[in-house]
Amino acid sequence: ADADVCVIGAGISGLSIAYFLLAEGKSVVVLEDGPIGGGETSLTTAHLSNALDDRYFEIERLHGQEGARLAAGSHTAAIDTIERIVKKEQISCDFTRLDGYLFVPSGESTEVLDRELAAADRAGVGGVVKLDRAPLKDFDTGPCLKFPEQAQLHALKYLRGLAEAVLKRGGRIFTSTHASEFHPGKDAYVKTRTGARVNCRHIVVATNSPDRI
Repeated sequence: ADADVCVIGAGISGLSIAYFLLAEGKSVVVLEDGPIGGGETSLTTAHLSNALDDRYFEIERLHGQEGARLAAGSHTAAIDTIERIVKKEQISCDFTRLDGYLFVPSGESTEVLDRELAAADRAGVGGVVKLDRAPLKDFDTGPCLKFPEQAQLHALKYLRGLAEAVLKRGGRIFTSTHASEFHPGKDAYVKTRTGARVNCRHIVVATNSPDRI
């Protein structure tokens, strides 16, 4: 096969890359070792969040305020982008906007919440507020931060719709196809375990563990 770009991995990353490249008029071949979404995507909790596990005050310490703003902006843009794709492609995947809540384990200091609230504000995360507790009937979280406009979806339903959109735009997806050799450069190509070959201008490795290939 011949293509402008060969993408390795048919999870959310790989199919999203293919989707956007096709929208720019590029030809794309996607190779996937197993089924579509059969790697990390099939194991995800599928919550879409700009409340980051590493905490904004820690990102700011390591990468500065601009680095924290970039992290916040990219995650916020990702949620908005998925929502636009769901609407444009009419993908039935249980996409829902909802609030997220950050609280500390029982008995631990809530000082971290104040630090995170200030850092999230500096990073440009809009609407974050501190509450006395999250609105859960059967569990008292104690003080918490509310992050508005988070989202959740059914990841595999979303991927099915995304794969259909890729195919509709002329993309080619080959599942159960293990990419075993990568040859970048002017005459780039990817060779599969069975000996099939994709000639391309660019190679994108979009797998969770490319060192295992």
